Amino acid sequence: MLSAVYLSLLEISLLILSAALARSFTIKYNLPQVMGELAIGMILSPYLMGGMINSFIGIKLFTINNDLLLFSEFAVVLLIFSTGLESGLSALRSSGIYGLLGALFGAILPFIIGGLILSYYVKTSVAFLMGAALGATSLAIASSLIRESSIKGKGVDFMISAGAFDDVISLIILSIVTEMSGTQVIYIGHLIERIAYYVISWLIIFVVSVIIIPRIFNRIDEKYSFELSLVFIFGLTVIMTTLGFSPIIAAYIAGVAMAESNKVDVLRKYTDGLLELFGSIFFVTIGVETNLATLSSFGLYLTGLLTGIAILFKIIGIYPFAYLFTKRFRSSLSISLGMIPRGELGLIIASVGFSYGILNTVEFSSVVLMSLLTSIVGAMLFKKYYHYLI
Repeated sequence: MLSAVYLSLLEISLLILSAALARSFTIKYNLPQVMGELAIGMILSPYLMGGMINSFIGIKLFTINNDLLLFSEFAVVLLIFSTGLESGLSALRSSGIYGLLGALFGAILPFIIGGLILSYYVKTSVAFLMGAALGATSLAIASSLIRESSIKGKGVDFMISAGAFDDVISLIILSIVTEMSGTQVIYIGHLIERIAYYVISWLIIFVVSVIIIPRIFNRIDEKYSFELSLVFIFGLTVIMTTLGFSPIIAAYIAGVAMAESNKVDVLRKYTDGLLELFGSIFFVTIGVETNLATLSSFGLYLTGLLTGIAILFKIIGIYPFAYLFTKRFRSSLSISLGMIPRGELGLIIASVGFSYGILNTVEFSSVVLMSLLTSIVGAMLFKKYYHYLI
């Protein structure tokens, strides 16, 4: 009997190879690499070509299985860790209050405006959960675009720090929305308590990590540093996911903390090596999970509306604070465009809404497709204007 494990490993290997071929295509035509990775995932998904190949060979080769999802989670955690490792505390110090305000308004504006507009088409609870997905920014895709472009500077610092703050803000919004959807009476005190819980928990973990982790790494032998970094990354991830945070936030904190140690160069070398091989699998998996067949005509209209709101109000929310920070029109526009992709956080919010029974199949698919479209559109626009960040 053919082992499911080896089938999964074969599928992952084929997806990694296909992503490499897609990257060659995107580089040739000066397109964002993430666009090719998302597209090849959609093509090879079990809902499209992958399903046809499965039927032809009589084996379920292309599937959405636990092994693929495990590799995908590993890849995104590694990517966000790499971002924190590259930026360190300097990016957060550099952008300061403007990065925080950009993240705040860039998340809240699409959430509120989107929720109000969508409430004319769907139930209020559905509208504001979709609004939560509209407010999120994909730190993974922003990080990937920055790595691909090989750029550094004030604008990059703003993007990274605002993206990191955005994740925390989006989780607070999601918590509020899920609380509201399950009750007829909204207790303001309880909502304030939930907001305080997330903010204080994040601050405590961040401060403790930045103080303790570098001191530990400064004392250990260099040859054990990368192995120990994995223990800290996933240990912190377990702690923070238990508290209700996204693993992305834990990975970023771990990277920022280790960037302050004297082992940072060794950690970057090993992390970059792993990302060369596994970095694409997360974005390919997003494409694999996208099922366009579930969309109706209303679903397509809803997807277009979601995507338009997501793009327009993210730019409006981010741009003023990016401009106050950079004092440059084009640089501020580049930052705003780089934060359009909803990517993994939009998908996480959609999954939570679907599992809670707030979203139906059509609404869920619309949010998933919006996350995909904003990721592609944002990546293409950023690719065109990123040189203004330098």
